[in-house]
Amino acid sequence: MARHLRAMIAALLLISAPAAAAQPACTIVKRTPSALTVRIQPCEPGALYRVTYRDGKHQFTWDNLSPDPSGLVVLTDDKHLQPKQRLQCASRLSAGDPVVFDDWLKAPVVGKRRGTFGVPVSTFGGPGYLVPGVSELKRDDYGNFWLYLHHPPYALLKYDHNFVYQFALLMPDRVLAFDTDAEGNLYVLHPDNWISKHSPLGENLAAWDLPVGREPGEFISASGMVIDRAGGFIYLSDERLGRVQRFSLDLELRPIPHIAWGWIGREDLEYTEAGKYDPDHMYYQLDRPRQLALDGEGHLYVSCEHYISKFDLATGRQLPFGKHPVLGWGGSFTDSPFSQSAGLDGHWARQWLAGVDGLGDIYIGDRENDFVVFPRLQVFAPDGTLIQSLDIEDEVQARDGRPVYIRGVAGLAADGARVWLVDAAGRIYANPPAGKITSGGQLFLGPGAAGRQFDLTQVKAENLSVEMQEKRVIHRSEGRVLGFLNPEQGTGNCEREGVTLLESGERSMWLPSRIGEPFRVRLYDESGGEIPVSDYFVEFEERPGLFGTQYDYFRVTNRSGKPWRNVRFVAEAKQ
Repeated sequence: MARHLRAMIAALLLISAPAAAAQPACTIVKRTPSALTVRIQPCEPGALYRVTYRDGKHQFTWDNLSPDPSGLVVLTDDKHLQPKQRLQCASRLSAGDPVVFDDWLKAPVVGKRRGTFGVPVSTFGGPGYLVPGVSELKRDDYGNFWLYLHHPPYALLKYDHNFVYQFALLMPDRVLAFDTDAEGNLYVLHPDNWISKHSPLGENLAAWDLPVGREPGEFISASGMVIDRAGGFIYLSDERLGRVQRFSLDLELRPIPHIAWGWIGREDLEYTEAGKYDPDHMYYQLDRPRQLALDGEGHLYVSCEHYISKFDLATGRQLPFGKHPVLGWGGSFTDSPFSQSAGLDGHWARQWLAGVDGLGDIYIGDRENDFVVFPRLQVFAPDGTLIQSLDIEDEVQARDGRPVYIRGVAGLAADGARVWLVDAAGRIYANPPAGKITSGGQLFLGPGAAGRQFDLTQVKAENLSVEMQEKRVIHRSEGRVLGFLNPEQGTGNCEREGVTLLESGERSMWLPSRIGEPFRVRLYDESGGEIPVSDYFVEFEERPGLFGTQYDYFRVTNRSGKPWRNVRFVAEAKQ
């Protein structure tokens, strides 16, 4: 009897207990490249929801969603992209072509992290597109390509082996050099003697301030960098001290055997006479070294002011180019770099070491020469013999018949006899493995080519999840205010090494917020106190243009009448 009574009571309790709230879910009602219409069920009136998309490669989050009474809500592309901009995209032949989104405005800036909310997009025709400002190109051991855009805002873009866009890294300043290690990590040499390290996915891993001085391991003006992936070393040049030093990938000094200074340079800061090289006294002497390159055969190439030096990594010994001690003035050719002979094929005035291929051929960009009409790309054999001299008027065609415009290339990628270089139109030309630049290769990317990141029509319902929010999410970003400097110096904090950079009345550079909705800005001084709003003026990017929309960038002007030091900003979405 008691057993039956307990069973009846349990059944009554089960019937009367309130049902557990059902977990909300969303179904896709309509798809377009720029928006998804989904239905959230069950949906409580007045509640806010968060929808997240994950597919193993991408993760996008839409929050603060207010569905209509039937549960419908539209997931858009951060409201950045207007239809008229989509239709003007040079990569679209018709309005029916799929829209692809660029990861530019949401890309990480060195020292900052990418926001997790919203779909990364860019205004078509804006900075998410390749332009002739593309200057340098690297290829890692996994076949991925890194492109450097040498124009504000400076950026490094990663593409896979088929030049399918991966992501972009915005830089606070111009880049002096960059390279990858054997694991695919990216190292970037910045002005003012510091290096940042990023993972193959673009995450910030580390940063090093190079010590200032003339002792081993110290720098006055770091100028070039290359990574020996096989040996696990990083080589750094100093154009003021005239030397190259070797370090571990953790930036610990690893001197070259038998040579105390790395490559012995000119620590007295004096320069050699232009066009003069005396092999009896100048072995290991480097005159304003900048670009560095490796040939895969254990040789390091150092671009000096008027010549190229070559060294054996195993012994540290300087090696000749055939019968000449150096490639360039005072070595393989004579006269003066300021004479008309600088216009001859096989000569230059100011060279740029673009790279060395797997055959040991050396590619020199003759980029500043008053004695030639067009900047040239010149190719030399390992013994210094000229193989080829090309400029923009030489007839080189891709296999589809399109012309390739060769000029003084700043950087190229190589794999054995295969070479990839950037032409004057901002495209990537994959040269056939022919031993020299020739027709018949393939062109990739180019002006108007979007970074291919995501198309909302590709979303699968099973990759969407939804949850109810307890309260509205206030998006925010923060960082330091940057001031304008001479373009040769780049940009820095309001104060660097005790020098105030943003003086009274000066404006900052454009600062990224990446909030995706209207926001306000507050400024704080170095002690953490809020700066009165009467002391500064805030400008927002109000229309689609170079930087995007008002939801992306802002800049501030100091109206306080006194210099700013270490000023921080907090950008916060309006409630």
